[in-house]
Amino acid sequence: MHDLTARLARHAIEYRTAALDTSTLTVAKQCVLDWFGVTLAGMDEPVARILRSEIAPGSRGMSSIIGHDMRCAPADAALINGATSHALDYDDVHPLVGHPTAAILPAALALGEAESCSGDDVLRAFVAGYEVAAFVGSLVMPSHYDRGFHSTATLGAFGAAAAAGVLMKLNETQMAVALGLAGTQAAGLKSMFGTMAKPFHAGKAASNGIIAARLAARGFSANPAVLDVAQGFVTTQCDGRPEKDVRPLPLGSVVVTTRFKYHAACYLTHSTIEAVAALRRELKLSGPDIASIDVHVPIGHLSVCNIPAPRNGLETKFSLRHTAALAACGTDTASVTSYSDRYAVDPSLAEVRERVTVYGDRPPGQDARVIMTSRSGRSAELTCDVGLPDSDLTRQGKRLADKFTTLASAVVGADRADKLRNNIATLNAQHRINLLTTV
Repeated sequence: MHDLTARLARHAIEYRTAALDTSTLTVAKQCVLDWFGVTLAGMDEPVARILRSEIAPGSRGMSSIIGHDMRCAPADAALINGATSHALDYDDVHPLVGHPTAAILPAALALGEAESCSGDDVLRAFVAGYEVAAFVGSLVMPSHYDRGFHSTATLGAFGAAAAAGVLMKLNETQMAVALGLAGTQAAGLKSMFGTMAKPFHAGKAASNGIIAARLAARGFSANPAVLDVAQGFVTTQCDGRPEKDVRPLPLGSVVVTTRFKYHAACYLTHSTIEAVAALRRELKLSGPDIASIDVHVPIGHLSVCNIPAPRNGLETKFSLRHTAALAACGTDTASVTSYSDRYAVDPSLAEVRERVTVYGDRPPGQDARVIMTSRSGRSAELTCDVGLPDSDLTRQGKRLADKFTTLASAVVGADRADKLRNNIATLNAQHRINLLTTV
């Protein structure tokens, strides 16, 4: 038996007092800013409304439902807020986790508010949870995802448990138990993509993490070697086996490689969107002028975002053909309104969509090679790859601030959005986390 789980528990606890470098804190706060923007924008989506109606009336506690004058028990608030933040599929991504912030931050915020934690406490807990989820991801990805598991749901549960455990000041033994309880609750299937169950996964991961940490604090038992043992998480959920010499990465080294979304669709459509938009500009074409668009992507894309003829707005987010058609017609792919039921059945978009052919013949990765041909016979091709993190954090921060302002101002107004953005910028100096949660 190895001691992966014990090492990871110790690593998570270190985040309470460790010195975190400027880039780690900068990107962590960018994650928080982006999360609030997409959560506020998603709060009237059907999945958010249904969960609020079902859960909030019977829940009592001190944790806020973002954008509403409602308070619930921490696990319930984390479920609602987590699902809401992933409702638009516009939240950040990481190849080792999936959608980390949607699964981890709601747990840290809900428990942080209930425990009267500071902004610095919550920020550290969030980074700890993110790094823990990524470490578990390094053990099981990509075969875990290829098997059909939604890593946001499964790995996110580990991250949420670690974040909650940091805030609750669990000791090493308790943290290992919390990770065990997270692992035994971890669930989520990729076959649910294109339905409300996908954002539900993020909320359940956040909620399950809180439950795991709170039960561990009370002495609840679980196998404290969930990552090490036969029939544990690693041996049952992927094609590999735990390695004796695997160790967590340096503190804060994963969160800085977060990828942010600037198109309101599945992240695996983004390279295609960027390539199609660039070719449209190069060839100076409009949708009706295009004879064909050939999209070449890794074969793994086909099981995630290749709905050929989406029937509703939610399905359009998981359609390479449809998102290529949006970009080809010059539709604003950053706007959440571009992924509506109306656009799904729009005749002009459907006509262009029929000219898009998708091939799963690229090497593994997140790039896309697109060949666009006009009716007059002109042709051009371009390969784009959005899978690389932005090395310019100032530029990234500006793009995210613009995205946040667009999303949040439409919901709470420009003044409140500006105040929230300023509070997030100084989060590690805030004494009370509810300056954010009661926006």
